[in-house]
Amino acid sequence: QPLLRSLLALCEDNLAFFTSQPSSSSSQRLCAAFQALLELGRQLGPALLHLLQVAPQFDLDPSTPGNGYWSLVQVGGFGGKW
Repeated sequence: QPLLRSLLALCEDNLAFFTSQPSSSSSQRLCAAFQALLELGRQLGPALLHLLQVAPQFDLDPSTPGNGYWSLVQVGGFGGKW
């Protein structure tokens, strides 16, 4: 989860910075983008935790923890079985 927490913190910092700048079309677009990233990032955590719970059901066998769900959990920074 450190990766996700870092991403959310960077989005919050950037959103605060661009919100404090004089309004322009660029700053408004950047604010909207960072706000959207924050919303999606907050939803990503619970989704990855759910994948972490169901991923073992789709392993090839107990000694081969290989499926796409594990890859998503790893990329999301939730560790997992690997």
